[in-house]
Amino acid sequence: MEISEIKKVLEALLFVSERPLTLRELKNLVKEDYPDTGNIESILNELKAEYEASDKPYIIKFVADGWTFSTKPEYSVWIKKLLKDKAVIKLSPPALETLAMVAYKQPVTRAEIDELRGVESSGVIDTLLEKKLIKITGRKETLGRPLLYGTTQEFLKHFGLAHLSELPLIENVPKEDQETDNAPEPELPFEGQESPDSYESNNLTEESVISEIVEETEENRQE
Repeated sequence: MEISEIKKVLEALLFVSERPLTLRELKNLVKEDYPDTGNIESILNELKAEYEASDKPYIIKFVADGWTFSTKPEYSVWIKKLLKDKAVIKLSPPALETLAMVAYKQPVTRAEIDELRGVESSGVIDTLLEKKLIKITGRKETLGRPLLYGTTQEFLKHFGLAHLSELPLIENVPKEDQETDNAPEPELPFEGQESPDSYESNNLTEESVISEIVEETEENRQE
């Protein structure tokens, strides 16, 4: 199979998929007809560049550890009109606050979240679990072995992040304290991946991070 043909196959797969497809998934899907899967990532990057350079209203992007089609931000006004009756994830300020804490502190226990927030958080955590923005990642090896929580692929997709490493840094907090144990898949390095426009600054306060999450919620759910 020629590269021009495999490009069309990859486009077709991304077009029909309802979620981002990982590099591993794409390689497994085409390997029988295209054994040279080592250059699939390069082909995807070529496709990404081609769509970005075109005048089409949609692009191919890397988000949530996978590849997907997405509309360009400038068309969000019309897309919102189309999807105005579609159910979207809406989060209260306490839920956003808790979600930000899980994102930056994961894996984290409910007691640790309660201590940071100063209030009981079980109801908010249940809401985030129900919306599949966080998940139970295990148990902490301490007295009572409390549950540990972390973010999900849906969290990355929802906020337009390729990896957790794209989370903006919080001002006055050491970088090492903001790094999580949930490293991105090692097989998915992506050179030159751009963060969403609202995340250009790497020197944000915790309050502004939460504010950015609120604003990004609608913009990044246009796939």
